[in-house]
This record gives sequence, C-alpha cells and structure tokens, in this order.
Amino acid sequence: MKRQSTRERILVTCRKLFNAKGVIAVTTAAIAEAVGINEGNLYYYFKKKSDVITALFEQFSEEQLAIAARDQDLQAWFQLMWEWRFFYRDSVTIFTMEPALRARLHALSDQVQDHGRAKLREMVSNGRLNATESQLEVLLENSWIISTYWIEYLHSRHGINRVTKKHLAWGYRQMSALFEPYLVRSRDTRALATAQSVGE
Repeated sequence: MKRQSTRERILVTCRKLFNAKGVIAVTTAAIAEAVGINEGNLYYYFKKKSDVITALFEQFSEEQLAIAARDQDLQAWFQLMWEWRFFYRDSVTIFTMEPALRARLHALSDQVQDHGRAKLREMVSNGRLNATESQLEVLLENSWIISTYWIEYLHSRHGINRVTKKHLAWGYRQMSALFEPYLVRSRDTRALATAQSVGE
C-alpha cells in the first residue's frame, strides 16, 4: 500500500475533524496534533485554515462530478453528503473564510445539475420515469434543495447539531419521496412492493 504524503494526511485528518467538530471549532494546533506534526510543518503545506478548505473543495468537486457522471442511485449521493457533511453544514462559515468558493460552488452545482437533467431525460426516454419537461425541471430543483439544505433544516427545525447515519437515512427518504410519483414500475416490481408492504 502506498504511504500517504504529509499533505494527504493533513487533508484526510482535516476532513474527519471538520465533519466531527465543525470548521470553526478545529484549530491549526488541533490539526497539527492530530496529524502528528508541529504547527510550523503544517504551515509549510497550508498557510492558513482556508487553504486547507480550498484543497478539500478540490477533492469534493472531483468526487461529486465523478458520481454525477456515473449511473448511480440516490444512495451514492447521500453517501457523498455524509462523507463531506461539513461542506453542507458549515457553508456559511466556509464562504466567510474563503468567499471565492461561493462562485466555484455555483459553477460546480451547474455542472452537476446538467448531469442530473440528462439522466432524468434518459429515464423518461427509457420509460422509467413519467414526467413532462417542466415537471423534470421542478423535480430537479426540488431534489437539489433537499440534497443541499437537508442538514441545515435538521439543525434549524429540530435543533440537531450532530448529524448521524440515522439522519442520513432520513434525508434519503425525503429525496426518494420526490421521485416516487413519477417512477414507472414493472408489474413484477409492483407485485414485489405489494408483497413487502403486506409482510410489514
């Protein structure tokens, strides 16, 4: 197995710390201690915490575009959100620290939505989805709203500050409910769903 470079270890550690504690709560001293280096060594790779966040955003962008380009289900999206949840939860803080990321995130969102739009149209063409073009646009926008702000909703509406995998499943259910009315199921699939509901 290839040994991680110090820079890679810093980024992996920061993502874990940011996810667990939040961007504001994690100091450069805490990062250096968790990585096992001194702060001077940390500053050699990243001059300030916002530089770390920018580097993590590069990784986040690559992973998001990779998933968007593949034929993945919604669970893959929510797994990505779980692994990068600090970006969704701490977005206001992040944009304050590094304002340039706001425009970059908007550009990334446009790219991902283009992939999503193409996939929805393909599902309509293949007979897997029954929706008009205007309905597809509404579905796309609403799914984006849920996937982007579901963590903030849990915080503001229910006072949840620590997101767990239980909440991840909750977000996935909200997203799935958007698509349910438009899905075209085969006779075998409907029969299986009915049998499962009877058995519950």
